[in-house]
Amino acid sequence: MATVPPPTNPNLISTPRALLSTLTSFLAVTTHQILYLRRIYPPASFLTTRAYNHPVHQNRHPAVCSWINDAIAAVGEQLAKTTVSHVSLCIHELDTNAVLERWTFDLHSLPTVARRDRDVPFAFAPSDDADADADQDQQQQEQQLPQKLNLTDLEATFRACLSRLSSTTARLKPLPFGPDAPELTFTLTIELRPNADRPVGRLDEAERRWIVAEEDPVLPIPAVATNDSTSAGGEGKTARAKTHPIRRLSAAPLHIEMWVEESAHKLSLPATATGSSRRDAATRAAETSFGAGTEKFDPLNGYEDLEGTDLNRKPGGGAMTDYQRM
Repeated sequence: MATVPPPTNPNLISTPRALLSTLTSFLAVTTHQILYLRRIYPPASFLTTRAYNHPVHQNRHPAVCSWINDAIAAVGEQLAKTTVSHVSLCIHELDTNAVLERWTFDLHSLPTVARRDRDVPFAFAPSDDADADADQDQQQQEQQLPQKLNLTDLEATFRACLSRLSSTTARLKPLPFGPDAPELTFTLTIELRPNADRPVGRLDEAERRWIVAEEDPVLPIPAVATNDSTSAGGEGKTARAKTHPIRRLSAAPLHIEMWVEESAHKLSLPATATGSSRRDAATRAAETSFGAGTEKFDPLNGYEDLEGTDLNRKPGGGAMTDYQRM
């Protein structure tokens, strides 16, 4: 049986393995970007770089980069087994583990591919019945996998998603900030598909790193507050969780929906505990780490400061206007 030759055009994604590699790279980029936008770590610890021809930020601390790389690799292994429905980045309090924000990627529409077929190019499923082909409706045709996926179109979708992340963050309530605010951290979680094998209790060392997530407590239906007690938002009602859509990514066979949830616990915090996101220009300049904006996003080596440690220097030429293509 003759084998299909590999594609010669590097801008075409034609196998499930290549598609999975592109998806996990995007998850790594967005993880670093969300950590920067939500200020989980000091802004000076991030390097201004580029990904998908878009300015992004990458944390430079070796331990942070190593943890994210290991976590994304573990997520990629589960995605390859087609067991994952949702991937979430959860920002929570360190002491109480109370989740404040949950950034979710809906990946349930990823095609199911057997291990032996991960390097087989995408192709339309042939049919031996000519009459069946004639009666096949348009919906069934759209569900079939395309023969190839243009990387340029996919990067344009990723670029639009990264841009939408920044605008969505501006609509969120600020996270607790200040000397009296609780310390925050983050983690990555996966939600499995129905009847999928759980990566818990296995002999595989990589799967032993996963633990069962704690179930959310069953909360009573929020009741209307009295005239003497109002919520932190001042609306006279107990705070409810909010969901903000980010963007839908559609590039067959890759269909992803992204959204962020603000928990009721976060929205019930007093306004003084969340601080203020407005800072003067001098404060922002002191916190900013300027990069040339021409380095590629490289989570393995990106924690090195490629331009020294002078945080007061001006950005180099083309820092915010000229970003090369990966």
